[in-house]
Amino acid sequence: MLAAACILAPRAASAEVTTIKRHPSLLITPAGIERARKRLREDAWAEPILDRLVRQAEALDKEPLPVFEKAWWEEAAKKRWQDIYPEANHHTMFAVAGPVQKAYDSALAYAATGETRYAGLVRKVLLHYTGYEFFAVHPDCGLNWSVWCMPALYAYDIVYDTLSEQDRARIDDFFARALAAVKKDDEWWIRDMMGGLYNNHFAWHKLFIGSYGLFYGKPDLVDYAITSDQGVRDLIENGSRDDGLWLEGSLNYHFTALVALVQFAAELANQGNPLDLWNNRFANGRCLKDLATGPIQVLFPDETIPTIGDTYARRLKLGDVEWYYAAYDAYRLTEIAWLLRDREKIPAEALFLEHLPKGDPVSPAMATRLWPEHGYIALRTQEGRDYWKGDGFSAFLSCDSDGIHSHHDKFGLMVFARGAHVAVDAEARASAEHAFSSRIQNELNHATLCHNTVMVDGKNHNSIAKKLELIEFINAPELKLATIADTRGLVYAGVRMMRTVAATDTFVLDVFQVASDEEHTYDYLFHTCSDDDGLAAGDGFVPIDLGGEVPWKWLRNARRRPVEGDWEVTARQKELTTRLTMLGEPATDLITCEFPKDDKFAKPPIPMLIARRRAKSTVFAAVLQAERGPLPYTRIFLSEGRRGLMRVRVEARGISREFNIRKLD
Repeated sequence: MLAAACILAPRAASAEVTTIKRHPSLLITPAGIERARKRLREDAWAEPILDRLVRQAEALDKEPLPVFEKAWWEEAAKKRWQDIYPEANHHTMFAVAGPVQKAYDSALAYAATGETRYAGLVRKVLLHYTGYEFFAVHPDCGLNWSVWCMPALYAYDIVYDTLSEQDRARIDDFFARALAAVKKDDEWWIRDMMGGLYNNHFAWHKLFIGSYGLFYGKPDLVDYAITSDQGVRDLIENGSRDDGLWLEGSLNYHFTALVALVQFAAELANQGNPLDLWNNRFANGRCLKDLATGPIQVLFPDETIPTIGDTYARRLKLGDVEWYYAAYDAYRLTEIAWLLRDREKIPAEALFLEHLPKGDPVSPAMATRLWPEHGYIALRTQEGRDYWKGDGFSAFLSCDSDGIHSHHDKFGLMVFARGAHVAVDAEARASAEHAFSSRIQNELNHATLCHNTVMVDGKNHNSIAKKLELIEFINAPELKLATIADTRGLVYAGVRMMRTVAATDTFVLDVFQVASDEEHTYDYLFHTCSDDDGLAAGDGFVPIDLGGEVPWKWLRNARRRPVEGDWEVTARQKELTTRLTMLGEPATDLITCEFPKDDKFAKPPIPMLIARRRAKSTVFAAVLQAERGPLPYTRIFLSEGRRGLMRVRVEARGISREFNIRKLD
């Protein structure tokens, strides 16, 4: 019964859509306008929002509107779509989107104040954009057009009653052409699947198509947006993983898809559509609500998202995601109110919402946990609501398969400790307008070199269609431990790999085993943060040439020294000292270098360490510490155990801790 009801609900809902009798009715409603005007009269927090909207309107009044260039397409059309990302995105997004967003802000200013001069600015922009032609052919065009046509449609909805029939006819023709172009692109994606199933592009295509259907009273388009292949239903049912994480291999891209689904849910609710997209449980119990709340559970104690996959060097704080105000309005959940508690810049749409967070909400309780569908593991030594103090160790380990926005980062490890990020996934910021297709994104940021893992023979990890094996997961009061493995040689042909990470209240133990029948060069990679120029690693280093091939050529000031015994490196962030200590092994090369912060090599760089060994098999056994006071020196002992186990002993301040770890066969 559940599956049948879930399938039929969207079809029944869309069949009842009728032509709109009033405006606005998409994101903003007449009731919302009354709330906004009341808040502007009574609430001090509302005034800065109006000030921002007015500034945007004033900027729009002075800003020359774009010339819609055509000549670029003559040459671009002769090339493969894979080779024209920069120009396609420039002309269908970056060169045209800005004034439309300002027009939407001007429309909100009109709604909040009733001052017709703001509506006049919107009219000027919308009529100018009626000259835009949707002629380009590229997989990004449908998403790009949807992204800026949506604020244009919302602005039109708000100022609709101020426009003449002649104006509306021109604007209606523009949106009809936009619909045809986006739908054509959507059908191309469905046919050829350039970015794979359940891609975030589909969410944006379907948002615009469905919104057009709601605005113009076309139930067939609303039905298409919800129930067609790669429609809203498909995306929620099959794009979800675990209890609410998106599938594309990047936690940041979770929000690229979700903002479109959230906007459509709000529109359906505002129009009184029978489908409650906010709460409807589709097949297998999948729900938009889970996608809204799921990211809370992955957070580090500073409320940032682990930088898995494409992030374009952005560490995202979850409370900065603006649509959480709309999610709170729909759900009124304490954990969402808590996310927004310290928000200073409140989005303009909040003025119009019925329910806004108030008071001092209680923080969510956090625990060590596993996301089995994704292959993410969070080992947390400080749990419950105390987690947010950030005094403990929080290790995030990935054994996920590949998605469209994933990196070559198998066995990737990130660590937050004592209030700071101490083992980081490094990405360099691109100066190019379109970061996804930028040189540094493709040559460096996707590469294994950016991640805290082991690299073999200087080559990237293979892309894999299956998750790594979870060998062991311990969630005991005094120990959080996970072991993941590739015993089939998926990551590197002929090489077996196993990583064990154990989080305690004073350190993180990392034991990375690699083995092969052939000799290889194994590089243990580590990136951290530092207020100084780099890592403190002792004397005796000499320059080393890491080669001129990608991704290695992006590293700077590489230095090397051979080490035989145990060794350590330290970094400093204000009063916090981080130390990585590694068990010695003969013929180890310790290499320090500078990982670029951006493609212009801005200072300071990101400190990076490589521990290099040439062997058939080896074990990298390391301890990561972080303290705001004195750091106790640590010793690591490794010995054979019984029945396929090895024993690791870690000594610090006279205290010894022992670990039994699965041995790689």
